[in-house]
Amino acid sequence: MLRILGPTYRYSGEKIHNEIVYIDDHCYDEDTGTFPVKQLLDNNPGSHLLVFDHLGHDDELCHYPNVVLPVYLAAEVQGFNAQGIQPNWQTKTHCFNFMINKPRLNRTRLLEFVEQHQLTNRLHALPWQHSPYPSIAVTDYRIGEEVVLDRGVKNGHYTNAQTYQQLLQHRVFEPTCVSLITEPCYLEREIMITEKTVMAIYAGTLPIWVGGWRLPDAMRDLGFDVFDDIIDHSYSQLSDPVSRLDQALTKNLALLTDFDTVHEFVQRNQHRLQHNLDLITQNVFLDLVQQQIKHRPELCDIARLWGLNCKI
Repeated sequence: MLRILGPTYRYSGEKIHNEIVYIDDHCYDEDTGTFPVKQLLDNNPGSHLLVFDHLGHDDELCHYPNVVLPVYLAAEVQGFNAQGIQPNWQTKTHCFNFMINKPRLNRTRLLEFVEQHQLTNRLHALPWQHSPYPSIAVTDYRIGEEVVLDRGVKNGHYTNAQTYQQLLQHRVFEPTCVSLITEPCYLEREIMITEKTVMAIYAGTLPIWVGGWRLPDAMRDLGFDVFDDIIDHSYSQLSDPVSRLDQALTKNLALLTDFDTVHEFVQRNQHRLQHNLDLITQNVFLDLVQQQIKHRPELCDIARLWGLNCKI
């Protein structure tokens, strides 16, 4: 097995032969507009198997033999479930939230949109040294040993579950009705869910994925309720990423401004929010990993990298 760290991998002439290529994280190079893994495969013809650590790939790499194995997400959910988080969805005071750390293109565009439209009925996390957006202040939510960068923060040894429970649960997520989720993939047509979506579900919020490709589809397929009766998710299949992002916000602008309406909906649909949290606590992502391993036992080694138990 060849493990590739997707965000930093660049082809350098390495040779492989009939290899399982595990792509850890997203793997699109925004600077060149390419997938460097494609160069590796094109220079090494053979019976290779790509293993994507997310929920789907509809871009250039889909033409190679591949399988999805969301081990990172399954491990993250295990960590959240073990953290002993006690949800409280009865104190909602704002329309929406967003959480931004690294300044990816979709996150910068979200900040610009919020500033342009003066969307102030919200809570947010923005751990930067300085905010260029007058209405969006920087935040300084820290447990104690994080390293603050110019635009972002390194959490060190703190897990995402700890960060949620100790910093974000009560300050940012639970007091809001909608989560604007900026998952890492934007320009590419990859379906990646991370801890950002897990936090939104733990907080009992309605999810709008800002910029991501077909994320509502993937969640529906796993049994999650994406609240199509109040959220317009038609944005998610638009081929142009800029339009996909802008339409996610403009088509659902009322949910970001009309607190009474969105709060009343959330209050009436607590059972549906609980259904989603039940799927998280059951860890349906781990179930998907186990199903894939049942068909391909050789993938068990990848699951073990993340401390997941294999059932072969």
